[in-house]
Amino acid sequence: MEVLLKNSHFLLEGVINTLLLSISCLCIALIIGIGVGVLQMAKNRLVSSIARGYAELFRGLPIVITLFIVFFMLPEAGIYVNSYISAMIALSVWSSSNISVAVRGAIQSIPPTQFEAAHSLGLSSVQTMRYVILPQAFRRMLPSIIGLLSNLVQSTTLSVLIGNLDFLKSAQLVIERVEIMQGGSIAFQIYVLVLLVYFVICYPLSMWAKRLERSYR
Repeated sequence: MEVLLKNSHFLLEGVINTLLLSISCLCIALIIGIGVGVLQMAKNRLVSSIARGYAELFRGLPIVITLFIVFFMLPEAGIYVNSYISAMIALSVWSSSNISVAVRGAIQSIPPTQFEAAHSLGLSSVQTMRYVILPQAFRRMLPSIIGLLSNLVQSTTLSVLIGNLDFLKSAQLVIERVEIMQGGSIAFQIYVLVLLVYFVICYPLSMWAKRLERSYR
């Protein structure tokens, strides 16, 4: 317990980094995912095919592969970013592909009469999507987005592989520091703490998503 208290600030910094990474990825993914999801419904087959290809490609790839592609390929292209930004880009791409599928499903669930009614009122296709369809679709895809946030928090642990200082990495550094300097073993206590923190963050999100899903049926 004394070791945990002494390192509490460092561990808390890791938790904050994990939450900031998760929230920033979700914000970016929402913007890209909604755009890609709408484009998947485009009448132009080339546009809809490209949008669907984006979603299927990054949903199909393991997240760790996407992480490595971003982390190692960007410097090859002359773009140098740190591990945090690399993780944010990779996780945003993965999240946006999943959100785009949720958006497409939510739009497809809107009755066609809604489109017809909006067009009969003189609204353009863009106005119909913005003012009529997306507000209704967002309510239907909200449980999926909240569930995705829980998965996103868990997936941030993979960013350790490219050196990002998230909560798991902070915990590993505390274990190494204590074992090297003091010779004791605190791995069990630290990993129990890691388990509890992730459970406290993710479980309420999962329950919230399930509750919303039941209420929207």
